[in-house]
Amino acid sequence: MLAKAERVTSAYALRKLTVRLRGGAPRFHDRLPLLYHVPSRAAKAVVDSLRSYRETLGPDRQLAFDAYRPVDVAFKVVGTGSVGTRDFVVLLLGRGSDDPLLLQVKEALPSCYAPYLPDVAPCPHQGRRVAEGQHRMQSETDPLLGWTSIHGRDFIVRQLADHKAGLDPADLRDDALVSYALVSGEVLAKAHARTGDAAAIAGYCGRADKLDRAVTRFAAAYADQTEQDHARLVAAIKAGEVEAASELRLGCDWHHPPAGGTSGGAPKPL
Repeated sequence: MLAKAERVTSAYALRKLTVRLRGGAPRFHDRLPLLYHVPSRAAKAVVDSLRSYRETLGPDRQLAFDAYRPVDVAFKVVGTGSVGTRDFVVLLLGRGSDDPLLLQVKEALPSCYAPYLPDVAPCPHQGRRVAEGQHRMQSETDPLLGWTSIHGRDFIVRQLADHKAGLDPADLRDDALVSYALVSGEVLAKAHARTGDAAAIAGYCGRADKLDRAVTRFAAAYADQTEQDHARLVAAIKAGEVEAASELRLGCDWHHPPAGGTSGGAPKPL
């Protein structure tokens, strides 16, 4: 997994997500419905938002960011938990096409916990909430992590390819699965300790296995509920109670996929 993460860089994303036109200029692929170019006004709005994003970076990070210029913008469908939100990718170039930087400009929604915490003041910017939360929880964070706004919506900005990798827990067996669970638990515990009162948390957990057993029961119940929900969804689709589309349809009112699946023409600096 670490070896895979080491390969995931902007150069890797450039090879995976772009195509070189005549003259060697790279641009994003149009691969509907997962990746496609947006109309010029939406692209301009995304690029314009990078000015306020720059101000959320430290002076040294601003200097690095200033070495790049945006040349292409596309819409990219993200993971299951973020489907239905606006998510853009921006290709920036430094010294040339072999010096890429790919940024993800991802819509940040309010925390699902917010309605249940009436005594906590509402967060004025959801992108800032997410970015600052990551800085607090993680020992090392994406150096280009920041936030911005587009058309009144909050966004988080980060590198699209920043040495990220994962594995399928189903591929793990015996001791490997236990080791993976321990590492995950340690990372989660450290995040809690960095953002709360570590002594109070440790006292609440105690030395017995009461909390461990409670979390285990919750996890098993959550898995069972997920399977039941999916079964009900499939049954509702078969019964005609829920309409399901074979293609992803995005409810975004200020951009749309290009007709025919390609935008045509050479990319121009934005």
